[in-house]
Amino acid sequence: MTGRSSFADKIAVFHPGTQHSWQTALALQQLGRLQFYATSIFYQPDRWPYRIERMMPSPIREKVHYEFRRFSNPALDTNLVKTVGVSEWIERLAHRAGFRQLSRRIDQFGNARFAELLKSEMESSRSFDLWGYSSSSVHAFRAAKAAGRACILDRTIGDGREHNRIMDDLHETYPEFFSDSSFRIPADRIERDDEEYSLADVILTGSPFAADSVRKHASDGSVGDRLRVLNYCFDERLFGGFNRAEDTPRSGPVRFLFLGQAGVRKGIHLVLKVFEKIPRELASVQIVGDMLVPKAIFSKYSERVSYQPTVPRADVPSIMRNADVLIFPSYFEGSALVLLEAMASGLALIQSKNAGVAVTPETGIMLPELTEEALQSAVMEVISNRERLASFKANAQREAQKYTFARYRSSIESLLE
Repeated sequence: MTGRSSFADKIAVFHPGTQHSWQTALALQQLGRLQFYATSIFYQPDRWPYRIERMMPSPIREKVHYEFRRFSNPALDTNLVKTVGVSEWIERLAHRAGFRQLSRRIDQFGNARFAELLKSEMESSRSFDLWGYSSSSVHAFRAAKAAGRACILDRTIGDGREHNRIMDDLHETYPEFFSDSSFRIPADRIERDDEEYSLADVILTGSPFAADSVRKHASDGSVGDRLRVLNYCFDERLFGGFNRAEDTPRSGPVRFLFLGQAGVRKGIHLVLKVFEKIPRELASVQIVGDMLVPKAIFSKYSERVSYQPTVPRADVPSIMRNADVLIFPSYFEGSALVLLEAMASGLALIQSKNAGVAVTPETGIMLPELTEEALQSAVMEVISNRERLASFKANAQREAQKYTFARYRSSIESLLE
């Protein structure tokens, strides 16, 4: 199969969850090309399951309303939004309760059910093509191809075989930091991903690292001809809406921030080991996110770091506002949005090349390798050179303007034409 040179006038976007699918749908809506946006989670007060908040006691209702509002976007035309099923909510509850294998099974069931409910749309006579997301599109793509529709696969993460290779090596080196043995992506999911590659007319990734991993491992030899890198954008409603004053500390501790799932894949073991060696008077580090390191291991480092579990997304900008440097030594990503959000918030970056597209020599440090030594060297560089740190921070918000929604929309327009 070869990549399409053009697509239908209308594009249907579907995602059983969220990720950046609402931004894709909004871009297409503003271009006049959105057929519909189908998702399991989109806040519409008059529809199920959101109506249940009306029946709840006041304190609980306020919390539930806050959670629901995380999945709203007033700019999207609700007449173009289709909400399908509630399995995503059940999956999220199972994941938060710690039942990760159950969560994965619900995810697989939900994706299949989601595609089944969309089948009537695929079989309609309306002219539109399909935009789906990684590891959740195979069933819908099958129906779309049977109906003669083109398929765009938005691959939001690298290939699972590259993930397993990296994680196998890390398990050999840092076994104590793994919370369980089920860190590998299962073979059946990789098989479904391979089928998605084959069904897609175009495969989009957020970074060269993710694209290279797909090119390297895909069973379909024609994948390379259909791969494109499409830069993501940050949410301008939340990030970048303030002017970062000159607040780089000229003495005392530099404020480092790690944000996201705090597990080995993201390099949290490197962060813990490095900051264990750095005196408190030189640096503080805050970790915000789901802690995936065993409690007994994390406790050895907990006094050196400030830890906060996962917070509502609306709280993230204020957390970033009180930091100097985002530290993100991830081993495996698609392209981490947190990097763009941090730049928009005026933070310097220390990141790995595997983490995604963001840092430049003017905004931070790209780690030459993922080792404790390389990370410590980068950390000490920004601690010891406050002028350089201040320059990184001053340049970050300007660099973030390359990743606005308008840029993202323009890239989609170019892709489709």
